[in-house]
Amino acid sequence: MRCADCEHIFTEGYYTPEALDVLFANTLEQQLVGVDIERHRLISAKMVQRVVEAIGIPDDRMWLDVGFGNGSLLMTAKEFGFQPFGVDLRKKNVEDIQLFGIPAHHGTLASAGTEVAFSAKPTVISMADVVEHEPFPMDSLRSARSLIADSGVLLISMPNASAPLWHQWNATNSNPYWHEIEHYHNFTRESLYDQLEKAGFRPRHYAISERYRCCMEVLADAV
Repeated sequence: MRCADCEHIFTEGYYTPEALDVLFANTLEQQLVGVDIERHRLISAKMVQRVVEAIGIPDDRMWLDVGFGNGSLLMTAKEFGFQPFGVDLRKKNVEDIQLFGIPAHHGTLASAGTEVAFSAKPTVISMADVVEHEPFPMDSLRSARSLIADSGVLLISMPNASAPLWHQWNATNSNPYWHEIEHYHNFTRESLYDQLEKAGFRPRHYAISERYRCCMEVLADAV
């Protein structure tokens, strides 16, 4: 579907909890904790470095990663000196990341906010290729704003539906995201910025993400 006012692209409906149980029962190879750890460390290092340039020395401040997948971003954040914490809907991923000495919560960011006794608010919350999977992304962004420290930084990435590459894919009928069954939304840079500002964040830096094809990576300050 496409909104007639803002042209945002979204699915007509979303999965039931029963369907999600089936969907999350299996994990894609690239989402397995520790998979291809050396290559992903290099990709994650660039992401962490951009955050460090924005906020300074980690100084053991908390980095909370939502939907941490293979765990590379948390592992690399820990290497830089952050205190890592993960949130994921896949129970096995939570169990596996704990084997690396990284605490994690099985559930959503909202449930982590009510069920986990954090010693301090996270300075960094990362939502790398997560929000487009949410039927109501504004709820997740608002949960992030309520949980993050007032001086905190949100790192968010997803496919960019306004990139020239995206339009080239559409023109050649080769866009891989039209059949991505886990995505409820396709954001443009403009629509992402709009949602971030409405949720209480101010975009401060744009980069091209190396995690997936045609993806953008944005840093935003909590305001």
